[in-house]
Amino acid sequence: MSRRVHVVGAATSAGAHGPGQELAPAALREAGLLRRLQDRGLEVVEHGDVVQLRMRPDDEHPALRSAARVVAAATTVADHVERLLTESAEDRILVLGGDCTIQLGVVAGARAARGDRVGLAYVDLDCDLTSPVEGNGFADWMGVTHLVGAPDADPRLAGLGGPPPMVTPDTLRLVGADLATPYEQRRLADLALTRYTTEEITTDTAGVVAELTAWADDLDLLSVHVDVDVLDQRLFPVAEEQRDTPGLGLETLGVLTAGLMGHPAARVLTVCEVNPARPPDPGTALASLNDLLAGAMTAPPAGRRD
Repeated sequence: MSRRVHVVGAATSAGAHGPGQELAPAALREAGLLRRLQDRGLEVVEHGDVVQLRMRPDDEHPALRSAARVVAAATTVADHVERLLTESAEDRILVLGGDCTIQLGVVAGARAARGDRVGLAYVDLDCDLTSPVEGNGFADWMGVTHLVGAPDADPRLAGLGGPPPMVTPDTLRLVGADLATPYEQRRLADLALTRYTTEEITTDTAGVVAELTAWADDLDLLSVHVDVDVLDQRLFPVAEEQRDTPGLGLETLGVLTAGLMGHPAARVLTVCEVNPARPPDPGTALASLNDLLAGAMTAPPAGRRD
């Protein structure tokens, strides 16, 4: 596998409920991300921020706010991911978000380059299964709804890059998804989605990684989405959502992410929901996150089981 990694910034909070996440790519770089990758022996190709959008209120469309801006950001990300995967089949891509809606672009671009057997490990404390029919109107909380092309999804997002769905219950795993509204719980059951709770992951991290990598054996490409809200926010204050739910410890998330990115099919790692404006001094948290990302991008390869 190539030792080259392409770093793509998606500096957008267009789909979020407030600004701040658009600052994350620059903050991660300033905290030494590129040097950490290089120190681990990677050849780093820096693509800068391909998207730069700040959240702005959109009270005229309360069911789905700023949809056109979210689509524009995701489409730009899709174009870059497709090109990189087409031109450099063995290279890896590290996408620095930005809010969770950029994952729509990552998957759309990967499918355009590699076909339908693109899988997504979606690491997030939320299920992101709200919708324009049942939700708070922010696309950031509807990502999975649009990825699976649910009946109440907005066609502009669900059809990004082609006919929906972008992923199916067979090519999607929700990882760490403890939080679900009653509406989301019904959708989880209706779609028969597979999810792992933070308790399951913490109790048997190696076992969960083994199950996920066995699932990935049937994929042509694995994309890994890490929403830092999955971390214990009492200890990791740069997460966008501030909640009392414990979440995962940083070490556990590191083992999980490295295990997934060690799979031969793993090509894209996306990090989302980092808001460096939250704490007065985000330096320590950002440095820890950079170590986690560098570790994941240099994870020793795990053998595919045929």
